[in-house]
Amino acid sequence: MNKWFVENDTERIDLEDGQWVDVKAKLSIGDQDMLGQLMMEIKIDTKTGAGLPRAERRRQAKNGANLDASFKPSTVALLQVSIVDWSFLDENNNKIPVTPEWIAKLKPEWANHIEEELDRLNPLTEPKTPPSTETPLKEDPQSSLAKQSVI
Repeated sequence: MNKWFVENDTERIDLEDGQWVDVKAKLSIGDQDMLGQLMMEIKIDTKTGAGLPRAERRRQAKNGANLDASFKPSTVALLQVSIVDWSFLDENNNKIPVTPEWIAKLKPEWANHIEEELDRLNPLTEPKTPPSTETPLKEDPQSSLAKQSVI
């Protein structure tokens, strides 16, 4: 593709005993949004909202009344968005599918190791906006003098 889109590249994270996990090399904006959706849940209190007219329920939601926000563990959400394949087999030598249920069953030490590798691949310190590719405009010396005289 080009500089505007995230490629579908993967990175292999090697584990012990020849096991591995393939993860997305880079998260797209869609992946980041999905991660946010998986991590946060907002509910309207149905005790007061149930049976009310739709307009009143919307008013309550808009005003923040009767809302409950909860955050889910971020490691599981990050792994669900990021893991694309793995080498794990069950006791019958069948490949264990990459599903949210199986991801949530990973041992904490392995989940944390994978998360650390994901943090290395997708650091949180990346700039929110891309750097400008335009050269800065040169300031007009006359406007610079005008600014100084106003001060």
